[in-house]
Amino acid sequence: MSHELRLFDLSYEAAADYYTTSKQFFVMKLNTSGRAELSGAAAASMIGILQNKPKQYEAAEVRNLGLSKAVCGDTIACGAKVTADANGAIVTATAGQKYCGTAQEAGADGRVITILMEHGYMPAA
Repeated sequence: MSHELRLFDLSYEAAADYYTTSKQFFVMKLNTSGRAELSGAAAASMIGILQNKPKQYEAAEVRNLGLSKAVCGDTIACGAKVTADANGAIVTATAGQKYCGTAQEAGADGRVITILMEHGYMPAA
């Protein structure tokens, strides 16, 4: 069962409508205008996980540190470092990729799991 612990959330203007597209608990990044937008695959500018469902230009609450729920984009093992896929869901990070957290439970595609938010790079193979 996924759970959360709020330690450090940031607020940014939403770059798009994440209310009707239902992107709560997906990985976010900053765009060139300083707005929060859905992250692409292992984006270097990942800032955290979207906690709410803002409409465009409303406040997007992004968890940067703590425990967060996150939507899986593939099968993930407990303890795996995770990054974003092309759709902003979390997947297992591979060598040379930036990660945004560590899975606290195993998950499968489409499942919501808990991750410990932390940022870093996977060492090269």
